[in-house]
Amino acid sequence: MRFLKSIRGQLILIILLCYLIPTLLLGQYMGGVFFADLREKTETALSSSVEHAGTLTLQRVRRAVDLAKDATYDGELADVHTRYQAGSMNPAEFLRLSRNYIERKYSREELFTFALFIPRTQPDMAAYNRAGYEAAMTWLRLFGDQMETLAQELDTRCLFMEAEGQMYLVRSLMDLKLERFGMLVLGVNRELLLGDAQELAGLWDGTVAWKLGRSGSTGLPWAQLPSGLSEASDEGWITYAVRESDRDYDFALLLSVSRDRLYGEIVAFRRLMTWLFLLLAPILAAILWYLHRRIIKPISLLSQASHRIEAGELGVTVPMRGNDELGRLGSAFSGMSLRIQALIDKTYKEEIALRDAKIQAMQSRINPHFINNALETLNWQARLEGSESVSGMVESLSVLLNAGMARGNRRMVTLDEEVEVARAYFHFVGLRFGERLKVSMELADGSMRAIVPLLTIQPLLENAVEHGIEPAGGGEIILRSIQAGSFLRLTVINSGKAPTEEGWQRIRQSLNGDNHHGQHIGLANISTRLRLIYGERAAIHVEADEQGRTVVRLDIPQSEEGDEACGVY
Repeated sequence: MRFLKSIRGQLILIILLCYLIPTLLLGQYMGGVFFADLREKTETALSSSVEHAGTLTLQRVRRAVDLAKDATYDGELADVHTRYQAGSMNPAEFLRLSRNYIERKYSREELFTFALFIPRTQPDMAAYNRAGYEAAMTWLRLFGDQMETLAQELDTRCLFMEAEGQMYLVRSLMDLKLERFGMLVLGVNRELLLGDAQELAGLWDGTVAWKLGRSGSTGLPWAQLPSGLSEASDEGWITYAVRESDRDYDFALLLSVSRDRLYGEIVAFRRLMTWLFLLLAPILAAILWYLHRRIIKPISLLSQASHRIEAGELGVTVPMRGNDELGRLGSAFSGMSLRIQALIDKTYKEEIALRDAKIQAMQSRINPHFINNALETLNWQARLEGSESVSGMVESLSVLLNAGMARGNRRMVTLDEEVEVARAYFHFVGLRFGERLKVSMELADGSMRAIVPLLTIQPLLENAVEHGIEPAGGGEIILRSIQAGSFLRLTVINSGKAPTEEGWQRIRQSLNGDNHHGQHIGLANISTRLRLIYGERAAIHVEADEQGRTVVRLDIPQSEEGDEACGVY
């Protein structure tokens, strides 16, 4: 157990398991699943090929038999022969009608190379199609003296026979009284009939044997083999046989493939996997030796130092030296640890100081312009009205000054406090515009305790007055607030003069922090402050609504975790 708890023991165990587990699982899979599946698929492919070839061949055999039977079933030849025997037509007419039937029935059929009709009573009056003279004469030469014997053996069946490389289909023709009146001989297109079967030999690099003969014959040496897939008793051959017996024929097709050819990929892959597993053993031993000598001990030192840094102990070093990779890694680790400690201390302090300075500096930039306007308005109002409204103006000015000077060093306030500043600002602006300015506040009750940066709303209102209400000589300002999930949404709408295309371009520049043109300072300050405090979580948008009013919308996060991280409380 002590050995397994050490890095050395665990690495050795892992490497052994990485070798043994895949070896065992892969071996079991290969032997029990993969090879069996591959063998099954190979045999299935072989069976499908033979079955397909056999099916196509049998379809053509059945069609040939059916066409041969038509000469009996349609009764046309029997009728011509009956009329000829009754003396109602002369020999020339009999031959003409017989040839016309043979020509019409079989000349366009690709399965047959020629057709021959031989009357029983007058064999010398045989009728054949135009393309069948030579083939007909050859058949008569080979089998003319056997016709009576063949006719008695066949009865009403068909017979496939071969001679001198030509295949024939022979059938006795019966009339309605079941009396034989002639024989039909059809030359079979062997290449078409057996073409699919002959292609098997090239496809599987094996040998193909076939038989198509009279029903009940057993002329092939492999006739006793069962249909389907089987193994020959000698020479390591795999065979697949397809058979069909019918009243008119016996058909058999056999494909023989060498076992080495059929299962060659399986045998080669099994040998490859065996050698691969054997060769991995010395490689495994070399890896274990290398780990023990050059890696395990240095890694242990680095691991211990890493855990100390993870626990918060910065500046940890390791006693590792040398010119090899691990030695240089140890030296680099120690130097990195010391630099991280120094950089964290320096960066943290500088970032906090820089952020506070930027926020405070931007807040101070907002105050002077407005204070001058407020004091000017106060002086003007005091001269006109004496002292009746001075008290209210002073109270409003006090609220604005308290917010502008950020008493108590607070930079984050509630929305309720910001709205109070907005009301004080509207008090002064209302004195300037009177009835020309209409102010509406649509504030959701649940949003008043939300936390926002100090002086967020007042610069937006001042921007709306300066760039919208004042150029238009009046208008309406709407202030809305709503709590949307974890965000507070503030909206300022003014119906004053809409920005020009150049004005929209300046607004977009201000939102991106580029305020070199000196306008929309409030937007630029608010956008920059939101990025400093909240990062990318806050959003500010300026757009025109369907009524042509200018809309400024702020989405301010309400996650205390993010605010505390900024150090604003």
